[in-house]
Amino acid sequence: MNNKKKGITLVLIATLFWGMMGVTSRTLGNAGIDSMSISFFRCLIAAIGFGIFLFIFNKKAFMVDFKGIIISGIYGIVTFGLSFTTFNIAVERVPIAVATVLMFTNPIWVTIFNAIFFKEKITSKKATVIALAIIGCLLISNIFGVGFENLDIVGLLVGLSTGVLFALQLVIPRFFDGKYSKDSMLIYGFIFSTIALAFFTNFTGVNTAITTNSSPIFVILNILSIGILSTFIANISYVKATDYIETGVASVLVALEPVLGSLFAYIVYGETLTGLQLLGGLLIVIAAIWLARTSD
Repeated sequence: MNNKKKGITLVLIATLFWGMMGVTSRTLGNAGIDSMSISFFRCLIAAIGFGIFLFIFNKKAFMVDFKGIIISGIYGIVTFGLSFTTFNIAVERVPIAVATVLMFTNPIWVTIFNAIFFKEKITSKKATVIALAIIGCLLISNIFGVGFENLDIVGLLVGLSTGVLFALQLVIPRFFDGKYSKDSMLIYGFIFSTIALAFFTNFTGVNTAITTNSSPIFVILNILSIGILSTFIANISYVKATDYIETGVASVLVALEPVLGSLFAYIVYGETLTGLQLLGGLLIVIAAIWLARTSD
């Protein structure tokens, strides 16, 4: 298999597992596991998996000074702990497809943050794309279909914040280029977010949700799925894919994520979107791809 095929395969693996995430999160929520607890298991499993991965392939990633560990810890709590939790909450309150597409606004936020913090110019083309994404967000919120007073404003804002926090995963490491490696920030970020979320995790509730469920193995498999597949393997696959293909190509393939998320939501929960919502989702996907390709 040549490098391009390797890269495309890795991105498709990441996209497939990210697309499953909304349904898995909803399933765990329906089983009685709260958002914080779901996020805890995502971080814990990712920390264990990524720790083993680095121990085998990059032991130097663990060699960080105390300041770097603290910075990485804060980075992880903010971008992993919070973003995982906001996504879970969004999935509880709005359709899975809407939550997934709102998370996909992250390239727009990356562009805005880069302009604010790193003085990168927002060209007229980028401004047009951002405006397109805003229109897409308004359409997918279904404000024109149900009226402003009937919208789940909290669900939509929390879903949108997932995109912002996801963007910070890429933006924050830029402040420390040359000081701390991305691998170091990731592993200590996962470790500290796991520790922080442990204080808010309802372990008794998780145990009850598993033991009283008619199919406890099914609940456990969903926990392992969202931790191993949708967090550890998906993130590693995407990062490794950019070693073989351009980020622009990767972004085009990742655009399948909202499509897959919507498809899984329809198959499992029978969720559907209106025509205007589908148009809004399409506009956001187009905007994200256009921005990524423009930035390459």
